[in-house]
Amino acid sequence: MFLYYRISFVASLLALAVWAITVAVYEAPRHGDGYGPDPLGVLLYLSLWPVGLLLAHSGLLACLVRARQPASILQGRQGIAIHLALGAGFLAYALYKFHPG
Repeated sequence: MFLYYRISFVASLLALAVWAITVAVYEAPRHGDGYGPDPLGVLLYLSLWPVGLLLAHSGLLACLVRARQPASILQGRQGIAIHLALGAGFLAYALYKFHPG
């Protein structure tokens, strides 16, 4: 279970990092250019779900692993707190970048 948690933790961190960096450097085209929605912008918007669900899955694994008294961070000792912080940051950044108002 610890190995599965480690793999899930690293995969969710990598997915979150790739998504955050891509969103940070993405420059949306100006409105009214006549070409319709930008495909990369739509893809980044739709990728909110897989990245968020991967982070939630890893957080649920952290809850299960924590019951076994893990010894290190990669074994899940501080997994719940780390995932709560990452999830809150992900949600705040996604709302900041994609909220229409």
